[in-house]
Amino acid sequence: MSPTPEPIGPIASLEPGRRGEILDAALAVFAEKGYAGGSMREIAARVGFTEPALYRHFASKEALFLTLVQIIATHLRDEALDILRGVQAASLRADIAAALASRRERVAMAMPMLRTVLPAAAHQPAILAEVRAIVFEPLLGELEAKVADLDAAFGMQSDFDSRRSRVRAFLAMFAGSIATSVMLGDEPDETIADAIVRLMGWEGKA
Repeated sequence: MSPTPEPIGPIASLEPGRRGEILDAALAVFAEKGYAGGSMREIAARVGFTEPALYRHFASKEALFLTLVQIIATHLRDEALDILRGVQAASLRADIAAALASRRERVAMAMPMLRTVLPAAAHQPAILAEVRAIVFEPLLGELEAKVADLDAAFGMQSDFDSRRSRVRAFLAMFAGSIATSVMLGDEPDETIADAIVRLMGWEGKA
């Protein structure tokens, strides 16, 4: 079973020192005013810096925001990878249901950060590329390996192309169910776990 996620506390808890304080101030400014509306001057004021002093820590607003995204994305990725690595053939349905519950709770807890980061990432190609490299590519690779292992455990033959198509479908159902669950306020984890098992061709084996 997946552990209950710990709150993502102040960024300073993940990036100690003055840089962490600056990043916490930046997150607050961007949350209030958006990426476009937040300024280095206001971020500097919140940590008691002059603006030139802030630029000695971060060369630009984009560099500051990118660091913020990297820290948050890395934390969320590492949690997800730990959960994925714990999924076992013998307890597949229960493990998938637990993973859904854990990630739904994490999305709800991280929503203030995600509301700040995601809209900016969607309009900043460099930031979007960084999120893809930090989160989605490692998760995709790990999930493909996990599906190959599960296929082997269930005695299924699968080639790379068909497995990748199934993995994309898995991701779409998993992520989509979390989004709709958060919006609707329900918890259909066992039902979704059963649907994923059927989708992946593991029905009657898991």
